[in-house]
Amino acid sequence: MKDSPTYPIASLKSNKENFRYGFGTTSGNLKIVEHSFVEVRGERKVYNLGFGDYNIKTGAFVDDEVFNNGDARLILNSVLSTVPNFFQNNPDDALIVQGSDSSEEFSEKCKSTCKKKCNDQCKKQHQRIRIYCNYLDKNFEKLIKIYIFFGLPLEDGSDFEQYIPGKSYKSVLIYKKK
Repeated sequence: MKDSPTYPIASLKSNKENFRYGFGTTSGNLKIVEHSFVEVRGERKVYNLGFGDYNIKTGAFVDDEVFNNGDARLILNSVLSTVPNFFQNNPDDALIVQGSDSSEEFSEKCKSTCKKKCNDQCKKQHQRIRIYCNYLDKNFEKLIKIYIFFGLPLEDGSDFEQYIPGKSYKSVLIYKKK
């Protein structure tokens, strides 16, 4: 996560519940990365790793649109570059990564405007978490020296399990090793 090229990241106004970072892209979009408190699991606070575009005119944070400007890898690297900083400041807490496209609401909304003619399963659903999991799978051996990963399987009623590279998940829970 540290050694890959990224856009320059700036720490933004944060508090105990939300840690924000921002960066601009070559296409002129302003991206926001937010680690926001969601729950306590055991004795650890869990923060969601959220990411999206910031609309300067409206002040809105949009995490459900995709802009294909050819810099996806650089953006992903930039988002992931905030993870070591999070754990440096919050070593006893955890991060959860999940895509905004993993909900049933996303699937229903997508089907109403779908150009891919999906039948039973929306092909765009879980696309964002697959991107994170692909990164994790490719860098797993290096990352497990620093972090512990758990995956939440796609099946309803499942609970987190030890992360298995290549398996499909709807979210990934990350702890820093002591």
